[in-house]
Amino acid sequence: MDFLKVNYKIISITIFALAILVAHISSTNNYDWTKNTISDLGSQGYQRKYIMQIGFLMFGLTLSAGIIANGLNGRTILILIYGLCIGLTGVFCTKPFFSSENYSVIQATIHSALAQTAGAVFTLGILAQLFYSQDKSERLMHFTFFILVMGLSASFGLMKNYQGIIQRLLYLSSFIWLIKFYKP
Repeated sequence: MDFLKVNYKIISITIFALAILVAHISSTNNYDWTKNTISDLGSQGYQRKYIMQIGFLMFGLTLSAGIIANGLNGRTILILIYGLCIGLTGVFCTKPFFSSENYSVIQATIHSALAQTAGAVFTLGILAQLFYSQDKSERLMHFTFFILVMGLSASFGLMKNYQGIIQRLLYLSSFIWLIKFYKP
């Protein structure tokens, strides 16, 4: 348990990154990583969706378990909600990225709401860290990541043909912040 308590951020991110890598390598249905999102790898009706579903679930559960093991406080509650929302996106899958008339609109809507909530609370989590930090250089780093995440999030909605690239940059930025700058 101590190993998880100390290394939960690295473990959760490693699991998620490996799931993304395996899902990419085994992708079908004309999946285009520059245009399609990571959620598309776990979409409804997709033959190999289980790979990404497991990745979302394991990331969310591992991150959340580590946060709880270290104790909840004002600095951690938002990142806990982020982890839970990401985990649940593995349960509620997005609509297919390929032609298919057979999918649940309700499930896709829940997936979208969870993903948007995860993004919003993650951004608020960065702000919380900024306000809790006493060190000016730490505050500057939190502010820099806040601006980066906000900019990438805005770009995600504006650049439909490059959503895959933008989302990967957003995840990369988030992972760097979680590992290097997030302090429970």
